[in-house]
Amino acid sequence: MSIWCRKIWRQWWVASWFILGGGAAAVAQVVPLPADAVRGRNNDAAADVVVRSDYVTVLTAVNNATGLPVGNLSESDFEIYEDGQLQTISRIGRQDDQPLRLAMLLDISASVRNRLKFEQDAALDFFRRMLRPEDRAAFYAFNHDVYLRQDLTSNLGALEAAIRGLDARGATALYDAIFIAARRLEREPGRRVIVVVSDGQNTVSRVTRERAIEEVNRTDAVIFGICPVIRTEYDDFLPPPDNDFELLCRQTGGRVFMVNNLAELATGFTQLETELRAQYVLSYYSSNEARDGKFRRIEVRVKRPGVTVRARRGYYAPTQ
Repeated sequence: MSIWCRKIWRQWWVASWFILGGGAAAVAQVVPLPADAVRGRNNDAAADVVVRSDYVTVLTAVNNATGLPVGNLSESDFEIYEDGQLQTISRIGRQDDQPLRLAMLLDISASVRNRLKFEQDAALDFFRRMLRPEDRAAFYAFNHDVYLRQDLTSNLGALEAAIRGLDARGATALYDAIFIAARRLEREPGRRVIVVVSDGQNTVSRVTRERAIEEVNRTDAVIFGICPVIRTEYDDFLPPPDNDFELLCRQTGGRVFMVNNLAELATGFTQLETELRAQYVLSYYSSNEARDGKFRRIEVRVKRPGVTVRARRGYYAPTQ
Protein backbone atom coordinates (compact mmCIF):
# COMPACT_ATOMS: atom_id res chain seq x y z
CA MET A 1 0.00 0.00 0.00
CA SER A 2 1.38 3.42 -0.95
CA ILE A 3 2.10 6.11 1.63
CA TRP A 4 -0.80 8.17 0.23
CA CYS A 5 -3.23 5.24 0.53
CA ARG A 6 -2.09 4.47 4.07
CA LYS A 7 -2.63 8.12 5.02
CA ILE A 8 -6.16 8.16 3.60
CA TRP A 9 -6.98 4.85 5.32
CA ARG A 10 -5.66 6.11 8.67
CA GLN A 11 -7.70 9.35 8.41
CA TRP A 12 -10.84 7.42 7.53
CA TRP A 13 -10.34 4.92 10.38
CA VAL A 14 -9.73 7.64 13.00
CA ALA A 15 -12.74 9.66 11.84
CA SER A 16 -14.96 6.57 11.92
CA TRP A 17 -13.79 5.66 15.41
CA PHE A 18 -14.55 9.07 16.88
CA ILE A 19 -17.83 9.54 15.06
CA LEU A 20 -19.19 6.09 15.70
CA GLY A 21 -17.94 5.76 19.25
CA GLY A 22 -15.56 2.90 18.63
CA GLY A 23 -17.44 0.60 16.29
CA ALA A 24 -21.18 1.35 16.21
CA ALA A 25 -23.28 -0.31 13.52
CA ALA A 26 -25.00 2.90 12.37
CA VAL A 27 -23.34 5.17 9.83
CA ALA A 28 -22.90 8.71 11.12
CA GLN A 29 -21.66 11.91 9.62
CA VAL A 30 -20.51 15.20 11.06
CA VAL A 31 -23.03 17.86 10.10
CA PRO A 32 -21.35 21.17 9.24
CA LEU A 33 -22.97 24.44 10.26
CA PRO A 34 -24.58 26.28 7.33
CA ALA A 35 -22.78 29.41 6.20
CA ASP A 36 -25.50 31.66 7.65
CA ALA A 37 -25.56 29.95 11.06
CA VAL A 38 -23.35 32.47 12.82
CA ARG A 39 -23.95 35.71 10.95
CA GLY A 40 -27.73 35.33 10.51
CA ARG A 41 -29.82 35.24 7.39
CA ASN A 42 -30.01 38.17 5.03
CA ASN A 43 -33.27 39.27 3.48
CA ASP A 44 -32.74 37.26 0.31
CA ALA A 45 -32.10 34.08 2.29
CA ALA A 46 -35.17 34.72 4.42
CA ALA A 47 -37.26 35.09 1.26
CA ASP A 48 -36.15 31.63 0.17
CA VAL A 49 -37.00 30.02 3.50
CA VAL A 50 -40.02 31.81 4.93
CA VAL A 51 -42.67 30.54 2.54
CA ARG A 52 -45.50 30.50 5.03
CA SER A 53 -48.91 31.76 3.96
CA ASP A 54 -51.14 33.79 6.31
CA TYR A 55 -52.31 30.49 7.81
CA VAL A 56 -50.59 30.13 11.18
CA THR A 57 -50.43 26.95 13.26
CA VAL A 58 -49.58 27.02 16.96
CA LEU A 59 -48.86 23.91 19.04
CA THR A 60 -50.24 24.55 22.51
CA ALA A 61 -49.95 22.68 25.82
CA VAL A 62 -52.37 23.36 28.68
CA ASN A 63 -51.69 21.99 32.17
CA ASN A 64 -53.58 22.19 35.43
CA ALA A 65 -52.14 23.20 38.81
CA THR A 66 -50.68 19.70 39.34
CA GLY A 67 -48.91 19.75 35.97
CA LEU A 68 -51.24 17.28 34.25
CA PRO A 69 -52.51 18.04 30.72
CA VAL A 70 -56.01 19.50 30.40
CA GLY A 71 -57.68 17.51 27.66
CA ASN A 72 -61.29 18.67 27.40
CA LEU A 73 -60.94 22.14 25.89
CA SER A 74 -62.83 23.42 22.86
CA GLU A 75 -62.30 26.29 20.45
CA SER A 76 -64.34 28.64 22.65
CA ASP A 77 -61.86 28.14 25.53
CA PHE A 78 -58.95 29.67 23.58
CA GLU A 79 -57.95 33.15 22.49
CA ILE A 80 -54.97 33.93 20.24
CA TYR A 81 -53.40 37.37 20.02
CA GLU A 82 -50.89 38.37 17.36
CA ASP A 83 -48.94 41.52 18.21
CA GLY A 84 -51.74 42.36 20.64
CA GLN A 85 -54.55 41.92 18.11
CA LEU A 86 -57.18 39.24 18.75
CA GLN A 87 -57.29 36.64 15.95
CA THR A 88 -60.13 34.41 14.81
CA ILE A 89 -59.35 30.74 15.40
CA SER A 90 -60.27 28.77 12.30
CA ARG A 91 -59.48 25.29 13.54
CA ILE A 92 -58.54 23.38 16.66
CA GLY A 93 -57.16 19.87 16.55
CA ARG A 94 -55.30 17.35 18.67
CA GLN A 95 -52.12 15.33 18.39
CA ASP A 96 -53.56 12.66 16.10
CA ASP A 97 -54.50 15.22 13.46
CA GLN A 98 -50.95 15.80 12.22
CA PRO A 99 -47.94 13.53 11.70
CA LEU A 100 -45.00 14.04 14.06
CA ARG A 101 -41.58 15.07 12.78
CA LEU A 102 -39.20 14.66 15.71
CA ALA A 103 -35.46 15.20 16.01
CA MET A 104 -33.82 13.80 19.14
CA LEU A 105 -30.45 15.24 20.17
CA LEU A 106 -28.39 13.17 22.63
CA ASP A 107 -25.51 14.82 24.48
CA ILE A 108 -22.42 12.57 24.28
CA SER A 109 -19.94 15.00 25.83
CA ALA A 110 -17.61 13.89 28.62
CA SER A 111 -19.95 15.22 31.33
CA VAL A 112 -22.57 12.50 30.63
CA ARG A 113 -20.18 9.53 30.46
CA ASN A 114 -21.55 7.79 33.56
CA ARG A 115 -25.19 8.19 32.49
CA LEU A 116 -25.01 7.61 28.75
CA LYS A 117 -26.21 4.00 28.69
CA PHE A 118 -29.27 4.77 30.80
CA GLU A 119 -30.13 7.70 28.54
CA GLN A 120 -29.77 5.53 25.43
CA ASP A 121 -32.13 2.90 26.85
CA ALA A 122 -34.73 5.48 27.86
CA ALA A 123 -34.56 7.24 24.49
CA LEU A 124 -35.08 4.01 22.59
CA ASP A 125 -38.04 3.05 24.78
CA PHE A 126 -39.53 6.49 24.09
CA PHE A 127 -39.27 5.95 20.33
CA ARG A 128 -40.94 2.55 20.64
CA ARG A 129 -43.93 3.98 22.54
CA MET A 130 -44.28 7.32 20.79
CA LEU A 131 -43.92 6.77 17.06
CA ARG A 132 -46.91 5.87 14.90
CA PRO A 133 -46.58 4.58 11.30
CA GLU A 134 -47.10 8.08 9.88
CA ASP A 135 -44.52 9.68 12.21
CA ARG A 136 -40.83 10.18 11.46
CA ALA A 137 -37.88 10.65 13.82
CA ALA A 138 -34.24 11.59 13.34
CA PHE A 139 -31.43 10.96 15.82
CA TYR A 140 -28.42 13.20 16.38
CA ALA A 141 -25.53 12.81 18.82
CA PHE A 142 -23.48 15.84 19.76
CA ASN A 143 -20.38 16.82 21.69
CA HIS A 144 -18.01 19.41 20.20
CA ASP A 145 -19.43 18.33 16.82
CA VAL A 146 -22.92 17.34 15.70
CA TYR A 147 -23.39 13.87 14.19
CA LEU A 148 -26.38 12.78 12.14
CA ARG A 149 -26.76 9.16 13.21
CA GLN A 150 -30.13 8.58 11.52
CA ASP A 151 -32.17 10.87 9.30
CA LEU A 152 -35.97 11.00 9.52
CA THR A 153 -37.44 7.51 9.51
CA SER A 154 -40.21 5.39 11.00
CA ASN A 155 -37.90 2.35 11.15
CA LEU A 156 -37.35 1.50 14.81
CA GLY A 157 -34.51 -0.88 13.94
CA ALA A 158 -32.63 1.93 12.24
CA LEU A 159 -33.18 4.22 15.22
CA GLU A 160 -31.95 1.54 17.63
CA ALA A 161 -28.79 1.04 15.57
CA ALA A 162 -28.24 4.79 15.63
CA ILE A 163 -28.61 5.03 19.41
CA ARG A 164 -26.34 2.11 20.27
CA GLY A 165 -22.55 2.11 20.19
CA LEU A 166 -21.93 5.68 21.31
CA ASP A 167 -19.08 6.86 23.49
CA ALA A 168 -19.02 10.03 25.60
CA ARG A 169 -16.14 12.45 25.13
CA GLY A 170 -15.39 16.06 24.33
CA ALA A 171 -17.15 19.38 24.96
CA THR A 172 -20.78 20.43 24.33
CA ALA A 173 -22.05 22.30 21.26
CA LEU A 174 -25.67 22.42 22.41
CA TYR A 175 -26.82 25.44 20.41
CA ASP A 176 -25.10 24.19 17.25
CA ALA A 177 -27.02 20.92 17.54
CA ILE A 178 -30.36 22.68 18.03
CA PHE A 179 -29.71 24.96 15.05
CA ILE A 180 -28.83 22.04 12.75
CA ALA A 181 -31.87 20.00 13.81
CA ALA A 182 -34.20 22.97 13.32
CA ARG A 183 -32.83 23.60 9.82
CA ARG A 184 -33.42 19.93 8.94
CA LEU A 185 -37.06 20.03 10.07
CA GLU A 186 -37.81 23.34 8.39
CA ARG A 187 -39.75 22.11 5.37
CA GLU A 188 -41.17 18.92 6.88
CA PRO A 189 -44.97 18.60 7.13
CA GLY A 190 -46.73 18.11 10.44
CA ARG A 191 -45.75 18.94 14.02
CA ARG A 192 -42.06 19.69 14.36
CA VAL A 193 -40.53 18.76 17.71
CA ILE A 194 -36.92 18.78 18.93
CA VAL A 195 -36.08 16.70 22.02
CA VAL A 196 -32.73 17.42 23.69
CA VAL A 197 -31.31 14.95 26.22
CA SER A 198 -28.56 16.89 27.98
CA ASP A 199 -27.51 18.54 31.22
CA GLY A 200 -28.06 21.79 29.36
CA GLN A 201 -24.49 23.08 29.63
CA ASN A 202 -23.37 24.70 26.38
CA THR A 203 -19.59 25.14 26.17
CA VAL A 204 -18.27 25.40 22.59
CA SER A 205 -21.10 26.35 20.20
CA ARG A 206 -20.44 28.84 17.42
CA VAL A 207 -24.17 29.57 17.31
CA THR A 208 -25.56 31.81 20.05
CA ARG A 209 -28.67 30.98 22.04
CA GLU A 210 -30.51 33.86 20.34
CA ARG A 211 -29.55 32.58 16.88
CA ALA A 212 -30.71 29.07 17.78
CA ILE A 213 -34.06 30.41 19.01
CA GLU A 214 -34.44 32.42 15.80
CA GLU A 215 -33.93 29.31 13.68
CA VAL A 216 -36.37 27.25 15.76
CA ASN A 217 -38.98 30.00 15.42
CA ARG A 218 -38.50 30.06 11.66
CA THR A 219 -39.04 26.31 11.65
CA ASP A 220 -42.19 26.54 13.80
CA ALA A 221 -40.69 23.85 16.04
CA VAL A 222 -41.02 23.21 19.77
CA ILE A 223 -38.05 22.22 21.96
CA PHE A 224 -38.35 19.88 24.94
CA GLY A 225 -35.45 19.01 27.21
CA ILE A 226 -34.76 15.91 29.30
CA CYS A 227 -32.22 17.22 31.81
CA PRO A 228 -30.60 14.60 34.07
CA VAL A 229 -29.42 16.34 37.24
CA ILE A 230 -27.83 13.16 38.52
CA ARG A 231 -24.74 12.66 40.64
CA THR A 232 -23.06 9.27 40.69
CA GLU A 233 -20.16 8.09 42.81
CA TYR A 234 -17.87 8.76 39.83
CA ASP A 235 -18.81 12.44 39.41
CA ASP A 236 -16.35 14.95 40.86
CA PHE A 237 -18.53 17.89 39.88
CA LEU A 238 -22.02 18.11 38.48
CA PRO A 239 -22.98 21.61 37.25
CA PRO A 240 -26.46 22.98 37.87
CA PRO A 241 -28.90 23.08 34.95
CA ASP A 242 -28.38 25.96 32.54
CA ASN A 243 -31.13 28.57 32.85
CA ASP A 244 -30.48 29.59 29.24
CA PHE A 245 -31.48 26.10 28.13
CA GLU A 246 -34.76 26.26 30.04
CA LEU A 247 -35.46 29.73 28.64
CA LEU A 248 -34.79 28.49 25.12
CA CYS A 249 -37.30 25.67 25.52
CA ARG A 250 -39.99 27.92 26.97
CA GLN A 251 -39.61 30.53 24.24
CA THR A 252 -40.50 27.88 21.66
CA GLY A 253 -43.50 26.58 23.64
CA GLY A 254 -41.70 23.62 25.22
CA ARG A 255 -40.31 22.86 28.65
CA VAL A 256 -37.53 21.02 30.48
CA PHE A 257 -38.21 17.81 32.41
CA MET A 258 -35.76 17.59 35.30
CA VAL A 259 -34.55 14.10 36.22
CA ASN A 260 -33.04 13.71 39.68
CA ASN A 261 -31.85 10.11 39.49
CA LEU A 262 -31.38 7.33 36.99
CA ALA A 263 -34.67 5.68 37.91
CA GLU A 264 -36.51 8.85 36.88
CA LEU A 265 -35.13 8.89 33.33
CA ALA A 266 -37.95 6.69 32.04
CA THR A 267 -40.45 8.80 33.97
CA GLY A 268 -39.14 11.94 32.31
CA PHE A 269 -39.63 10.43 28.85
CA THR A 270 -43.10 9.21 29.87
CA GLN A 271 -44.04 12.75 30.92
CA LEU A 272 -42.79 14.03 27.58
CA GLU A 273 -44.83 11.41 25.73
CA THR A 274 -47.95 12.42 27.65
CA GLU A 275 -47.36 16.08 26.85
CA LEU A 276 -46.85 15.46 23.14
CA ARG A 277 -50.02 13.38 22.90
CA ALA A 278 -52.07 16.06 24.69
CA GLN A 279 -51.00 19.03 22.56
CA TYR A 280 -53.62 21.21 20.94
CA VAL A 281 -53.06 22.38 17.38
CA LEU A 282 -54.57 25.86 16.95
CA SER A 283 -54.78 27.50 13.52
CA TYR A 284 -55.81 30.94 12.32
CA TYR A 285 -55.47 33.27 9.35
CA SER A 286 -53.41 36.28 10.37
CA SER A 287 -55.18 39.63 10.12
CA ASN A 288 -51.82 41.24 9.23
CA GLU A 289 -51.45 41.12 5.45
CA ALA A 290 -47.98 42.68 5.33
CA ARG A 291 -45.26 40.63 3.58
CA ASP A 292 -42.39 42.09 5.55
CA GLY A 293 -40.65 38.99 6.99
CA LYS A 294 -40.81 40.47 10.48
CA PHE A 295 -41.23 38.54 13.71
CA ARG A 296 -44.80 38.57 14.99
CA ARG A 297 -45.49 37.84 18.64
CA ILE A 298 -48.13 35.29 19.58
CA GLU A 299 -49.95 34.96 22.90
CA VAL A 300 -52.36 32.10 23.57
CA ARG A 301 -54.85 32.51 26.43
CA VAL A 302 -57.23 29.95 27.93
CA LYS A 303 -60.43 31.15 29.54
CA ARG A 304 -60.15 28.83 32.53
CA PRO A 305 -58.69 29.62 35.95
CA GLY A 306 -55.69 27.78 37.36
CA VAL A 307 -54.15 26.53 34.12
CA THR A 308 -50.73 27.06 32.57
CA VAL A 309 -50.48 27.65 28.82
CA ARG A 310 -47.34 27.04 26.76
CA ALA A 311 -47.05 27.97 23.09
CA ARG A 312 -44.37 29.41 20.87
CA ARG A 313 -43.78 33.12 21.31
CA GLY A 314 -44.19 34.01 17.65
CA TYR A 315 -43.35 33.39 13.99
CA TYR A 316 -41.79 35.09 11.01
CA ALA A 317 -44.14 36.68 8.47
CA PRO A 318 -44.01 35.70 4.80
CA THR A 319 -42.02 37.87 2.43
CA GLN A 320 -43.92 37.23 -0.78
